Amino acid sequence: MSDFMYEREIAPCGVAIEEIYGADEKSAKVWKLFAMQIFSEAEGDYREIDHLDNGAPILDGIPQRISVSHTSHCLVVASLPKTPDIDLSSVNPRTALGIDLEKSDRAQVLKIRDKFLSASEKALLPDIADIEKATEKDIKENILAWTCKEALFKADMGMASDWKEDYRIIVLPKIASDMRSATPEKYGKGAIKAAEGEMEMILSSWEFEGHVVTLAFSGKIAKYQPKQSQRL
Repeated sequence: MSDFMYEREIAPCGVAIEEIYGADEKSAKVWKLFAMQIFSEAEGDYREIDHLDNGAPILDGIPQRISVSHTSHCLVVASLPKTPDIDLSSVNPRTALGIDLEKSDRAQVLKIRDKFLSASEKALLPDIADIEKATEKDIKENILAWTCKEALFKADMGMASDWKEDYRIIVLPKIASDMRSATPEKYGKGAIKAAEGEMEMILSSWEFEGHVVTLAFSGKIAKYQPKQSQRL
């Protein structure tokens, strides 16, 4: 499996990010099976991804919040330190975390943006009168908005029902050139409408292997130290 690449690093925000990519010649189904196996065997101890009843991913037997996203040949997993004192089946500011990635040139997003963006959110993006004339920058900015919404959805574990109103982009993050460059001055702002009231969220985004990656997290999450080398 030398044609697969595996990397793990602590992002500037204190979230551990694991990335698996490469092996583009393999079919999407086979690729995902191999990628999941590589993730499970990485970091020394075997880890198996299970799912809660609401569909949110969880590490089997390990009290640790994770979030997962993948395309046909790219997998990212974001995780926080272990929090055995917190119920991971519910939304909590200490563990509110979501990640999403999407190919930066996926123009189909322009056809569905009215379904997931509110009027105020569309005002944050380039005005597109004719999607056939959209530029690469227009597409990438709308992909950014899509990944922000998906990341907020995952941080909330899909509990809300209205993407336009319950998951809000207030300020779009600036897309950093890589994860190391996704520093606080590039952060955006979002919000989740929870039962206990609105939860403010931070949005961080960067480019990776032709994808836009966005991380949504609460400012109160449990964090790794950027230079820490810890097992998950």
